[in-house]
Amino acid sequence: MTVKPTRWDLSSIYADGMDKAGFIQILDRLKASLDQLEKVSNYGSVHEPELRALSEAVKQIEKAEYFSYCLTCEDMAPEVLHSLQASIAALKSQARIVISNWRARVRTMSKAQLDVLTEQAHPNLISDLLSGHHHADISEMNSAKEALKDLEEAYVQLRNKLKVAANGLEGGNELSFSKAVHLSMSHPDSSTRGRAFSALNSALSSQADDFSSVFNQMIGRRLHLYKLLNEEDYLGESLRMNGLSRATLETMQDVIQSNRSYLTKFLNRRAQEANKEKLSWHELMTSSQDVNYQVPYSKAVAEITAALGAIDPNMSEFIHDALQRGWIDSEPRDSKAPGGFCVPFIGQGESRVSVNYDDTMDIARILAHELGHAWHFKQMRSVPSLRFLDETLEMTTAETASIFFEAAYIDFVIRNTDDLALKKSLLGWSIERSLNYLMAIMASFEFEKRFYDQRREGPLSADQIEQISLQAQEEVYGESLTEYQPYVWMKYAQFYQADVPFYNYPYTFGYLLSIGLLERARTTNVQFSAAFQSFLSQTGTLPVEQLVKKHFHIDLAQPEFWQQSMTKIQQDIEEYLRLSKAE
Repeated sequence: MTVKPTRWDLSSIYADGMDKAGFIQILDRLKASLDQLEKVSNYGSVHEPELRALSEAVKQIEKAEYFSYCLTCEDMAPEVLHSLQASIAALKSQARIVISNWRARVRTMSKAQLDVLTEQAHPNLISDLLSGHHHADISEMNSAKEALKDLEEAYVQLRNKLKVAANGLEGGNELSFSKAVHLSMSHPDSSTRGRAFSALNSALSSQADDFSSVFNQMIGRRLHLYKLLNEEDYLGESLRMNGLSRATLETMQDVIQSNRSYLTKFLNRRAQEANKEKLSWHELMTSSQDVNYQVPYSKAVAEITAALGAIDPNMSEFIHDALQRGWIDSEPRDSKAPGGFCVPFIGQGESRVSVNYDDTMDIARILAHELGHAWHFKQMRSVPSLRFLDETLEMTTAETASIFFEAAYIDFVIRNTDDLALKKSLLGWSIERSLNYLMAIMASFEFEKRFYDQRREGPLSADQIEQISLQAQEEVYGESLTEYQPYVWMKYAQFYQADVPFYNYPYTFGYLLSIGLLERARTTNVQFSAAFQSFLSQTGTLPVEQLVKKHFHIDLAQPEFWQQSMTKIQQDIEEYLRLSKAE
């Protein structure tokens, strides 16, 4: 059994990748290959060998990009890492230019020429070549996308430069943004959390005009891009990327809304326990930090393995394999950010998981979550493509896989706890996680929609943006809190993702879908395991709605399934209330 946090092995990805000079040579070879392909793409017809070479270049760029994520956890100078990542971003942009060139050229080919190419090339490559926005100005569209990337980087720089007054919270006079967030949400002392939260919000308030300028430009550029693409619905791109119809998204929202009274029942009970009429958002989302429940790494691994093994032995075997093969870096290091991530190397049939393990229930949950991503990637196969994985991997499916592992683990721990006080604490913590998906995230979604609507009429001031955000939270929480989270639109990088609009509701979708599927797994174990693997392996081949119907015979456009998931959450709340009365 693994008894202490592990370090990963990156040598099977790149033998010389940890060496700066060796990694630069890899990128230089990719650049030379792309230069040649770009030169060819500027004249003549499209031929199968060049398409195949470009497909391979896309995979190699992707591999380098994900490897660079791993390097963020290693002892590498920030300026060196930034330079490497900038080089990879430039390669990615260049590959997209080549693809755009060939998409333009294929539209000028005769039917006979296209028939020959179709006969010779892999069907995926032909499909990717013929996809895209044929009526858009490609150069202007590429320019708009580059502008979004620049604005994403501008946000990152603003956030990185933000200095928060330490006020005795830590050594020194100032805290970084990430350190202030960590202290405000995760410090074991409630007074320290409150002071850090106040200091963070004060620092953000002083820089609100700069952030609002970037946010206004970002959404303005995106609306301009949609105009170029004749996209009338600003949700259209996001819905396509996530394999959803608007009807299904709205059905899910309606069911959450109809169950709000149960959610607020929990909020009211939490307030009573704190001897208050209502809690603030910060009090609600950090009260679980007062639960003293330590989870050593060996215990987390054993429980995650047992929880998933009860559903599918292949899952527990996979977790054991990932540990043995050095895929997991759980060792706490100063070079690693709080939380975790998982990156895929699908061509190698591998992934790498990073968590900064600190013996808390939350980091154990994150470990389970990231292993769920790794399990998903293991089901996927490398196929020829002219699209990067971040263009084809539906967040809805990805978050279903990861939250399924997370939910299975949390449920296992609660079910196997005999100490009633501890069971209540863990159940309360779990319900708080539910509220994050069902309320906090959906408030972010509601805010973002309203901002898009108003941004069409022109830029908004920082005060106007903040007012929209607070109003959205107040409505989604049913006015059940005293205060809501300030400056959500400045704190969360998801609002500034150049390639991913509406980086919020897919988490709620994945949460509710995983909760419902977990209940099915318990009643149809053998059949479910095979269906779940097939469902994940076909990611991107059909919209997620169709894959769910194909493999699980569930119609997500109807409310019944969503209500089943909400009923499970209702049962958890009722159990929590019962345990509260028993104290």
